[in-house]
Amino acid sequence: MLNIKTLSAVVGGSAMVAMAALAMGVTEPGGAMVVSDPGTFTSPVTSEMTTGETTTTSTGEPTRAPEVATPPVTAEPPEAP
Repeated sequence: MLNIKTLSAVVGGSAMVAMAALAMGVTEPGGAMVVSDPGTFTSPVTSEMTTGETTTTSTGEPTRAPEVATPPVTAEPPEAP
């Protein structure tokens, strides 16, 4: 069991060292890491968005809902045993 734990510790430590070495190799000396150079950005959309004709409608006076809605009782009480 000790060998498995030692092996996993060595593999994990080696992975961390490899990641650090890779990061050091990619960065420029004295500068930040450069991922990509996007250049100048120009928008591909050159025309304005247009919509169709818009209309407004009036619904009139709103109907008034009842203050309390009570459903009808359709169940009957159970019979006593």
